[in-house]
Amino acid sequence: MNSGGPGFDIYAHLNDKPGTGMTCPLCRGIGGVTRHPELGFVCNLCGGPRVPLPEGAMLDEVARSTLRKAEDLRKKRGFMRGLGIFGFVGVAFGLFVALPVLFFSFFASLLTALFIAGPSLAIALWSRARASAMTKEMLAAIDAAWGAAARELFRTGQIKNAADLAKVTGADGERAQQAFTLLQVDAEIGAPNVRIDAGPIVSQVPEDPRFAALEAKAEAEAAEAEGSADARAKSRAP
Repeated sequence: MNSGGPGFDIYAHLNDKPGTGMTCPLCRGIGGVTRHPELGFVCNLCGGPRVPLPEGAMLDEVARSTLRKAEDLRKKRGFMRGLGIFGFVGVAFGLFVALPVLFFSFFASLLTALFIAGPSLAIALWSRARASAMTKEMLAAIDAAWGAAARELFRTGQIKNAADLAKVTGADGERAQQAFTLLQVDAEIGAPNVRIDAGPIVSQVPEDPRFAALEAKAEAEAAEAEGSADARAKSRAP
């Protein structure tokens, strides 16, 4: 069957063996990725966050676990948002029921509104706060996954700087720079298998002269204390 005209095979893509970077680490499906304004990239099949990798590269366990954490938080956030909508609907329903009662008794209308709308409002506000907190945790997990992916690509020699990371993954410059900055931080604190000798990735903060003055004062006080200790030791010597 050939519905695309001569020389066109609609099943040609099935002849290509998918690479390791094409497989989603969450659903294990092969459906490609799509840019997402919040998550960066998402799987076309499960909608979970993804870190696109070049052919032959694989995410390490750290990156996979952080992506799974981000996906779990994304699903929980969706539930919390739905619960918040349910709470606001309950508030509207409580006010709708309490409004006709107002014509007969203000006190009865107030009790009706508090009895129905009060718990619903509490649920809506709580779920909204939880959804906001989960959003921050989810984005932090995604950033950690990108940092772990950058570390693995740097370790295997596939990237040398943030520009290389943006090129091989298709990420925007800001996300690539952020991931490579995390890589630099890992190198500075002594992360295993990571060593960056090409100099700093981001501009360094200028030294504050106040800190230098404090350090000089601390060194002078330490030297004075050490001299006093030596003098006391000599005075006690026979």
